Amino acid sequence: MNVFIYGAGILGRQVYHLINEIPEISISGFADDTKPIGTSVLSDFKVSESRKTLNERLSTEPNFPQDYGLILAIGPDNLAARWQAFRWGHEKGFNFPNLIHPAASVDASTSIGKGNIILANATIDYEVEIGDANYLDIGCLISHNSVIGNNNFLTTGCATAGNVKFGDHNFVGMHSTFTDFVEIGNENYFSAKNLVNRNVPDKRKILTFQDQKSLPI
Repeated sequence: MNVFIYGAGILGRQVYHLINEIPEISISGFADDTKPIGTSVLSDFKVSESRKTLNERLSTEPNFPQDYGLILAIGPDNLAARWQAFRWGHEKGFNFPNLIHPAASVDASTSIGKGNIILANATIDYEVEIGDANYLDIGCLISHNSVIGNNNFLTTGCATAGNVKFGDHNFVGMHSTFTDFVEIGNENYFSAKNLVNRNVPDKRKILTFQDQKSLPI
């Protein structure tokens, strides 16, 4: 499948390297709405499209959305824009393939939607449900019977116990852990190394401050 990487920043570069590990997918270029067309991204790629030019191609090339997929590479700083881009592309008929690193482990019983990115050494246990447009970074662990909604961004080393449920549009900092049966609402922000052992409603910022001491060597 030929794809455009939608987002030409740091995450776009990471997605580029991930796609190089997946021989069935070929990169046709980068699309970005914040950088001028022609902006250099990597040595062999520049920004070649924006939503405006993609819309123009949709009007002149009837098979365009069937011939090309989109890979979301809009970062966690703007999850709303990320979801808006997914909804727009989905309505236009673009394919959103799931990108799963060969070194990730995804149980065959997992139910998985569209446009998800799962990086190396992530582990998805049995009977997990994953919605659309989620990002699971290096080493994430999603235990059995858990549910990950839509457009959640789980960074390096996050882990859930069994039967954890996420809503939509949550950001989770590195190495945060969620205990059994915890339910997380929508649009929450968790800083790094949180231990979450109770339910969290919508639109909360969960911060952990740990005492640190500086001692002479």
